Amino acid sequence: MAGVQVSSQPITHALTGQTLSPAITVQQMVQDSDAQYFATPVLLSNAGDVVEALQGTKAATGIPVNGASLPLAIKYSFTDLAISSPGTYYIRLDLYKMSTSGATLVSQVNLNTITVTN
Repeated sequence: MAGVQVSSQPITHALTGQTLSPAITVQQMVQDSDAQYFATPVLLSNAGDVVEALQGTKAATGIPVNGASLPLAIKYSFTDLAISSPGTYYIRLDLYKMSTSGATLVSQVNLNTITVTN
C-alpha cells in the first residue's frame, strides 16, 4: 500500500470538550479506483489503551482529490472531534478499503500526542 501523509493535525494542547484544531486531514495514495475507502479515529492513552472519550464524527469516507488517475489520492477529514476527559492521549487513524468481499485494514497512522486539560 502506498504512503499516507498527514496534512494537518491538532495542536498538542486542548481543553476538555473543545473541538480539536486544526482539523485532522490525511491523504492516502491507492491503486484500486474501484474500491471505496474510509477511515476511523481511535483515541489511545500513552500506554496504547483505547480510551472512550473521543466525541464527534468517528468515520470519514475517502474523497478522491486528483480525479481518476492512478495512483488515486484519497483525502479524509475529521472536523468536529473533541476529547471529553482530561489526560494525555494520541489519535490513531485506521484506514480501510471496502470491496465486495468486505472491509480490510490497509494502514494505520498515529498522530501527535495531545494533552487535554479542564
